[in-house]
Amino acid sequence: METTRVVISVVAALLVLVAALIGRRSLVRMQLRPEQRQRTRNVMRYSLASFLTIALVIIWADQLTNAALVASGFAVAIVLFHKDLILGVLGWWLKTVSGAFRIGDRIRIGDVRGDVIDYGVLSTTLIEVDPGETHGLRTGNVVTVPNGLLLTEPVVNETRILNYEWQELDFICTPDEPWEDAEQVLIAAATESISVYRAEVEEQLATMEAAFAFHPIHVDPRCFVAIEDNGSVRLQLRMAVPSRRIRSTNDHLVRTFLAWRSSTKS
Repeated sequence: METTRVVISVVAALLVLVAALIGRRSLVRMQLRPEQRQRTRNVMRYSLASFLTIALVIIWADQLTNAALVASGFAVAIVLFHKDLILGVLGWWLKTVSGAFRIGDRIRIGDVRGDVIDYGVLSTTLIEVDPGETHGLRTGNVVTVPNGLLLTEPVVNETRILNYEWQELDFICTPDEPWEDAEQVLIAAATESISVYRAEVEEQLATMEAAFAFHPIHVDPRCFVAIEDNGSVRLQLRMAVPSRRIRSTNDHLVRTFLAWRSSTKS
């Protein structure tokens, strides 16, 4: 009986190994983006590991029952001395069940912000994005976050469905500058920028509306006007900006405004 179980266990392990090799070769031939390839690799890895674990549990069920009685005496000690390990596994399980993020997503966990490049049972690896700035540019640092934080810190996914953010840019017109003209110039520049990705924004907003209790957001740029104490006029331009192109979009709008100001003085 024991020999039969050993043989079946070895066969199950070999089947998993063969499936892993076939999957790896198939993955090489697939035309996938890097984040899709890493995501698929992780799914294959954990699926095969789960299959082998379940198979071994079924094969050795009665033996495991006896072993569990013995192991129960050590359970309290394991919890006390391996608390961080257990929290990491629970955090990974929570992430898997909730679908909080995937490889390629831009997330924020506590004070850490970055693009997910890999994740495992105990930790998640990010390419850091400066959390103190709004430009959305990467610092180049690789940050490893313990999955235990997923149980205690909120996870903000900036690109789960909607890969855009609504940013507000402030422009100051002096009292002698025609702020109405500046408003028209900024709206025109923002509309031109949005036209490149407008269809994608509307598609993603429709997906969010269908999946969540979500009220639609207007895609057209808007400009809000406020008067400063010194008589200057503050124009606040609000528009949808790609999460990974915030700095370049802002730079284009600032340059447009400065060009308009120069033309009014010439």
